[in-house]
Amino acid sequence: MLKISLVAIATYKTDPYTNPNTGIESPSKNRIQGLLEKTMKNGSVKKELVDITVKEEVFLKHQNSIGKTIELDVGYFAKDITFFGI
Repeated sequence: MLKISLVAIATYKTDPYTNPNTGIESPSKNRIQGLLEKTMKNGSVKKELVDITVKEEVFLKHQNSIGKTIELDVGYFAKDITFFGI
């Protein structure tokens, strides 16, 4: 587990997804969109837009945090880091 700080830009729910092969519908997901500061090897700082899927209680907690710095517990995977809420 990892804790990140980011400036909350938006909160939103994704549309439900229906698998075209099976017809099984997956529910919508709660996401927080934010600006993450990433320090480069040369010391400069890059701001990166990230969308993080979070649990309902985290989503509700941060709906009124737009424009504020928030901390999220996350995990990550993939060659390029992809965060997901814990």
